[in-house]
Amino acid sequence: MRHSIWLPVFGLFAAGCANGPTVKPPTESAATAGFAVRPIAETAPVASADDAADDPAIWVHPEDPDRSLVIGTDKRRGLEIYDLNGRLLQVLADGRLNNVDLRNGFEVAGRELTLVAATNRTNRSLALYLLDPATSRVQPAAEPVPTGFADPYGLCMYRSPAGEYFVFANEADSGLYRQWQLKLVDGHVKADPVRRFTVGSQAEGCVVDDETGALYVSEEDVGLWRYEAAPDGGSQRRAVDRVGGASGLTADLEGVAIWHGPDGRGYIVVSNQGADNYAVYRREDDNAFVGLFRIVESHDAAIDGTSGTDGLEVTSQPVGARFPGGLLVVQDGSNEPGGQQQNFKLVSWRDIESGLGIGGATP
Repeated sequence: MRHSIWLPVFGLFAAGCANGPTVKPPTESAATAGFAVRPIAETAPVASADDAADDPAIWVHPEDPDRSLVIGTDKRRGLEIYDLNGRLLQVLADGRLNNVDLRNGFEVAGRELTLVAATNRTNRSLALYLLDPATSRVQPAAEPVPTGFADPYGLCMYRSPAGEYFVFANEADSGLYRQWQLKLVDGHVKADPVRRFTVGSQAEGCVVDDETGALYVSEEDVGLWRYEAAPDGGSQRRAVDRVGGASGLTADLEGVAIWHGPDGRGYIVVSNQGADNYAVYRREDDNAFVGLFRIVESHDAAIDGTSGTDGLEVTSQPVGARFPGGLLVVQDGSNEPGGQQQNFKLVSWRDIESGLGIGGATP
């Protein structure tokens, strides 16, 4: 946070917070600021002025990683889709799309496509799309799905071990989350509500670890929570970390993403917006805090650093020659020099590994 027609498919754990981490006042030091990494590329600015860019998703091309895509939201316009050089390839001007996520392997007419979901604040709905790997194009997959929210906000997706597809979305102010199951019915993607729970106050960023079934939610002024992603997960949760604790979390907490390593290892990355940096936690066990990093300008000063990051996404898959250990994409709330619309920065995960001393988890 910063202060309908059906369309045919194209060819296509302990509850509560009593046992959370001990809260200690953070201290000003290099540790709380985090070490510096530099972006390798950036996208073209979004079309809309002011606070417009928000949340990215990463699609890795199954045959040619150099042709992978960054799908970003312009929350005043729709989806804007970029290549790895940041060049704008496609625009879907479908309304005020706020958060976006995707899952691969959605079978349509015997073909595996990528299912993309976004919250649409214009018509208070879920917007559903399909990405065809044969064309690398995104197309609408269904009529808008009413959310029942006054203002739909954050969103993330989940593919269960049984191959079921789900989407989570929340209301901007109330912290209310709803979960839908997504199915293909008569050539259309249909969403059936299966669960609801309340975080407690405003939340936006969320991500699901499909392998472990953990749902991570950043409650902006409170902390990072871990829920169960299964439809019967209820409202039980565990605190991973808290605003004001020793690790340096500062309101507002925003985007959350997972770097998947082998054998259940890996890392959770959180936008620590209030401090203009990023917090990293272990994916396994009790999600121990690893460290902080910040993004500064590139070595040649051609690309500025980041501040005020809302959404982010990360992948551990090799994504072209410049991102052999994976790619982090973050929204930049300033995009200096002044006067430019916001955009997204691309960072090599290898540089983050090096700074944190965690290279052993690389696949």
